[in-house]
Amino acid sequence: MKNITLAICMAAASGAATADTILGFDASLGVWIPSYDGGIGRDDFAIESFNPAEDNITFIQAALEHPVPLIPNVMVAHSSIETNGDTTLSETARFGDLYFPADSTVGMNLDLSYTDATFYYELLDNWVNLDLGLTARRYDGQLDVASDLQTETVELAGYLPMLYGMARFDLPFTGWSTIAQGNGTGYKGGSVTDLTAKVRWDFAPVLDLGLEAGYRTMNMNLKRIDELGTDLDISGAYIGLNLHL
Repeated sequence: MKNITLAICMAAASGAATADTILGFDASLGVWIPSYDGGIGRDDFAIESFNPAEDNITFIQAALEHPVPLIPNVMVAHSSIETNGDTTLSETARFGDLYFPADSTVGMNLDLSYTDATFYYELLDNWVNLDLGLTARRYDGQLDVASDLQTETVELAGYLPMLYGMARFDLPFTGWSTIAQGNGTGYKGGSVTDLTAKVRWDFAPVLDLGLEAGYRTMNMNLKRIDELGTDLDISGAYIGLNLHL
């Protein structure tokens, strides 16, 4: 992590001439429609057994870019990742500190919501755009599991350091661009990757508005980081609206 941070700073210094000459603002608002696969809890209970609802997940991000060399640009983002379901256990399962016996009907509410604060440098800024930086991701969620006899709540809270990168390729004179964006980390024996690939069409350039559509995939292996102990793949289509000033 230290070597990567140093590389970011060196690249920013050498690429200071590419900084915006005026303040820039970029914001995206969209929905993500994922499916869930993998295990939750210390015993890796299959989340598919709960038939989790594939509800729309709201996603928003906003970035402010400036012309001052060496000082990073700032982006904040938030995703409200929530789902629920229920199942009848075929065998005893453990969630948190409680054991739920076989043949009991159990309901589940899972909240994996987070907020990002990202500090990044714009290394390229023409028809090829490249950003690189660091993210602090704050989780504020929990897992609630309940049967007729007992209820258990396991919190997911705290900060996770991550690397950030974004590459955008503009197709000149068309209003179309392709974008790859993501965060990733390996931390205390766990790992999280959060990747999005999308296309953008600037359908109203006078208003600086664009439509985005693509695919987002997230892997959360937090077994050694948090009491919740997830090992999940969350993937699905993404669609959104972009404003770039």
